[in-house]
Amino acid sequence: MDLEMQKKIDNVLAQIKEPQSELPIVDLGLVEKVTYSAQQKTLLVRLAIGTPRWQCPACSAINGVVKAGIVRRAQEAFEAAFPELKIIVE
Repeated sequence: MDLEMQKKIDNVLAQIKEPQSELPIVDLGLVEKVTYSAQQKTLLVRLAIGTPRWQCPACSAINGVVKAGIVRRAQEAFEAAFPELKIIVE
């Protein structure tokens, strides 16, 4: 990946906030991997947000809502910054 693309991706990641703390997801270690394919015009963002085992039902529901919010924020931010690419956030 070229340096210009890396800077643009880093800038977008710095703007995506975790809803509870309002800190950037990248600073919280919530980004596992970013893969860019110029040939396929695709950007894949893999988040490091798992579901803990043996979680109480209320905690599980809250975790799901928070994760869905982060995925939505990331999808929207990357689509706005890279309208020419197919964005996949998982």
